[in-house]
Formats: sequence, structure tokens, C-alpha cells
Amino acid sequence: MNLLRRLYFVVRATRAGQGEALDRALSDLQQCTQLSQVPTPYPLWMPAQSWKNAASILNVAPPVAKWAAICTGRQAPVSAVKLTKTASDRYEVLFYQTESADELATFLKGAGPIAYDPWRDTTTAMVLSGVGLSVAPFRCTVANISPAMQAARQWVCEGQLFHSGDAVLTQHVLQVLDKGSPPSSPLTQHYPSRSPGQRIDGALALIMAVGLALKEGQP
Repeated sequence: MNLLRRLYFVVRATRAGQGEALDRALSDLQQCTQLSQVPTPYPLWMPAQSWKNAASILNVAPPVAKWAAICTGRQAPVSAVKLTKTASDRYEVLFYQTESADELATFLKGAGPIAYDPWRDTTTAMVLSGVGLSVAPFRCTVANISPAMQAARQWVCEGQLFHSGDAVLTQHVLQVLDKGSPPSSPLTQHYPSRSPGQRIDGALALIMAVGLALKEGQP
């Protein structure tokens, strides 16, 4: 059984109270990535333990606010994230990957405004707009990304943001490097990076969705 499939099953086991199994899987994931083998000057963006703690059965109550985002890597399926805010100020994340425009539109139907980077996803955004979905350009500049990265990490670490335990999203999130300003800089900034050969598209979609929420003044 490959590593991602193992992670999928242990996340389900965690919901039955078997947290130790997820701890082992997350440790395996980190050890098996190139990130654990290749030195890098940049720190990891998301603490693995905090992300593990955020795996949860998601709320079925109607959300009070909704956002979404898409991100496409080179020769890769579209990664899509739906972010909702509940009446209890809890943020919840659903993740989906597909190469089918119809499947993507179905997943994002009713998801609220959908953020996309005009530099990479204009074509996909036009397809979604053509079937009646609301799309919102979100340029992945430092000014836009930095506060969104900081907020997403803070929400996870403080127990405000939860996710369904998707194995691919977990892999993408734990591979993001924070290529931000040095500690000596008077202005703290954050920007996502990755090691060669790794994918972080799902994490970028999550960051963009959080950025859209921040822009709308909802957090």
C-alpha cells in the first residue's frame, strides 16, 4: 500500500480514536519526501502536529460564509479547495483534485467566490465562469499571499481551522517551505516555496481561499 493511501486510512482511524496511527503516518510522510533528504535554507510553513490535530469530521450545519480557490501545477490536475465558516467561527476545508472540468464545476457549485491566479488559471476560471460560477482573480504576490499564509497557519495552530484529512492535501501542505523575510528583517513577510519535484498546488489553493476570506473581511 503506498504512503498516501496509508495516510488516508489512518486519518479515518483517527476519527475512531486511534491518533497514534496518524502520528506514525505523518512521520513516514515527512521522512519519505525529498524535503527530509535535501538541505534547505527555508523553514516548513505548517507544523505537522498542528495539521494532524486539525483533522476532523466536518460540520454539517449551514455555513455563514463560503469561499473557494483553484490552483493548477504544470502537467497536473486542478487542485480545488472549499473554505467555509460556521456559526461557531470554525473554518472548515474540503479538497478535491480532478482533470475534468465537469467534475470541478460540480465540486465548486455553490462554493462562493472562487479565487484563481490569472497567471496560471485564467483558462480554467473562464470555463467555470461559463457555467455560472463566480470567479475572483487573486494574484499570488507577496502582498496578497503573506497575510494569507500567516492567517492559515495561525488558524490551524489555534484550533480554528479544520480539514477532512485528505492525504493529497496533507502532503502538499507539509511540503510548503516559507520563503519569507529573514528574522532580522523589520517587516515579516511570507511566501510559499517547495523543493524540486514536490507539489504544493493544494496548499496554494488553501492559502488563496484564506486570502479571499481576508479580503472580504470575514475572518
